[in-house]
Amino acid sequence: MNLKISKACILAFFVGLVSIPLAVRAQLEGISIVSAENYYIDKDYRNAFIGFEQYLVDVKYDRDVAYKAGISATRLGMGKKGIYYLKSAMKNGVNDNYLKFWLGRAFHMDVQLDSAEKYFYEYLDVFPIDKGFKKEAERFISSIAKAKERMFKTLQPIVIENMGNGINSVYSEYQPLLTHDGKMMVYASRKKGFAEEKLQDDGEYKEKIFYSRLLSDGKWSKGMPVRLTEGKNKDLDFNLIQLLDNDTKMLLYRIDQDVVKLYISEYSYENWKLPYAVPIVTDPSFFSADIIFSNDLKWACFTKNGSSNSFQNDLFTSRYDEKTEKWSEPVLLSKVICSPQDEAAPFFPDQKTLIFSSKSLDGFGDFDLYKSTLDENTQTWSKPENLGFPYNTPNNDFYYFWQPANPDVSYFASVRGSTKGQSDIYKVRKTALATGKGTISDETGKPLASASLLFEDPESFQSVKVNTDTEGNFTAELVAGQTYTVKFTNAQKVQLEKEIKIDFPVNPAQLESIQIQLVPRKMRSREEEMPGLFSE
Repeated sequence: MNLKISKACILAFFVGLVSIPLAVRAQLEGISIVSAENYYIDKDYRNAFIGFEQYLVDVKYDRDVAYKAGISATRLGMGKKGIYYLKSAMKNGVNDNYLKFWLGRAFHMDVQLDSAEKYFYEYLDVFPIDKGFKKEAERFISSIAKAKERMFKTLQPIVIENMGNGINSVYSEYQPLLTHDGKMMVYASRKKGFAEEKLQDDGEYKEKIFYSRLLSDGKWSKGMPVRLTEGKNKDLDFNLIQLLDNDTKMLLYRIDQDVVKLYISEYSYENWKLPYAVPIVTDPSFFSADIIFSNDLKWACFTKNGSSNSFQNDLFTSRYDEKTEKWSEPVLLSKVICSPQDEAAPFFPDQKTLIFSSKSLDGFGDFDLYKSTLDENTQTWSKPENLGFPYNTPNNDFYYFWQPANPDVSYFASVRGSTKGQSDIYKVRKTALATGKGTISDETGKPLASASLLFEDPESFQSVKVNTDTEGNFTAELVAGQTYTVKFTNAQKVQLEKEIKIDFPVNPAQLESIQIQLVPRKMRSREEEMPGLFSE
């Protein structure tokens, strides 16, 4: 089995920053413009984008190629790249009827909501003929309105961080599970784990289970594949479900000729041991998508095709009868929870709380995270609440994980600005607000007097506008624990910037005297502009 259906569904539709595996990157020289055009026709936007960008950078500029590169980038979820190439094409004379639609979607992906809305409306005003595109434009305009409603009106003490190179790669990472002591993360990944592995048709490796340890410096170790069988390349058959019994056991499943069996791997002496089969007969239909069990393995919630629409995934439950040794007929979890769109990735931090992903029309564009609570008296679930920013974006957000013992920290997989691959794992922390004071100077050391600057926070969508006085001094409310990129464009149109981090726990001494000297933004290489494209 490649990816469980819901995972494939999430990762395949408007995925994030494109990830180019080694074998594909080795073909860079071989992707001619003709091949890129063929990939584009075949809707293989990943390889099409590689070929188009290579042609534009290494051969010559062509506005029509730039236009297709922009569309490909946008379809891949690469908002900034989409904007860059689409604006370039428009500036150089491309006037295609669909250009405004794609610009709207690119700005939408980049969470520039006003610009996105503007271009979608311009598309509808100029060319409201294609019913499919018209419907999508109207849907995105609706999702933009909902996103604006949920954007923070005031600064919130929330920091979102990419988990870094130890865990995330140029491939897909998702389904984070953290041990109670916070020192180990187990997760699913499509990166290479074994020497003899072969790439799948979608350009990634088969799903595997990895683990990473928290190091003494606060960083995470390089993710290592969990070896669950003896010999080479046999670990690929196991799929991750959840951790059990105070994280001493890992629940797995394996499919063999349409027969599904549950397994448990026990953690002992800092290693996961060879798994043993669980003596519970399982229904293969439960495993066509995401699944989660109660700790006693007698109840399950899973995603399967909806009863009213076989192309739509809903959440169902089933209970195991020990007397008959059979599972009950799947029952829809709740009509309130299951929307006319796809649902996926159910997670129960406790017995009366459900967090899941949905493409509900109440969302920001694609899969969003939602929360529902169980009324214990009526045994009914509440109307799902969109978790809002910073958890949700116009792209895909899914596989939430949270521990009741540590309520200020949570984890999930997402496609956003710093994504290294098709999806990355992120950490969200609740911190504190802090008032910072200091001086900002230019590259020569001269104070920036009466200037307006941006303290950019691209992950939590809480950038702060800061003004200096006549001596270059500033006072601003900031989020503790946040790393900001301070940006300013001088009179010569040169962008100056500097990265600063506000300590958490709050450091009063740091906040009283923040000295920021900006430097010209260095010209970035193709690899830096497109992280993950040209290096493992």
